[in-house]
Amino acid sequence: MVKYEVAVTTSSLLQATTTNNIFIKLVGTDGERKRTWLKSIRGTAKFYLGAVSTFSVSCPTSLGKLVLIEVDKKPLPLFPEDAWFPNKVEVSSPEGDDYNFPIYRWIADSGVHLFREGTGL
Repeated sequence: MVKYEVAVTTSSLLQATTTNNIFIKLVGTDGERKRTWLKSIRGTAKFYLGAVSTFSVSCPTSLGKLVLIEVDKKPLPLFPEDAWFPNKVEVSSPEGDDYNFPIYRWIADSGVHLFREGTGL
């Protein structure tokens, strides 16, 4: 079992926070990790204004070079869906490689959003 460290940075823009559940799928040259709920030890994670939220994502084997992430969000039961503005997702691989996935946009729906590895401004 290998672990990827995932850091999600939420923007400092007004109302960038979300209370929705956030999910991520890591896609690499040697495979992909099924959709994973990013949650804290105490349950659901909060993606607050300006915060960096960190998570461990376990995989049976290495995914190789990461090329893509898929991000989606789902509202909690009895809560409305809200908009969220993540700046970026950074992933550290078990091999010691760091990957940067710039987002810098509002995610207001519950659809799956794909982001390629690269650099942001």
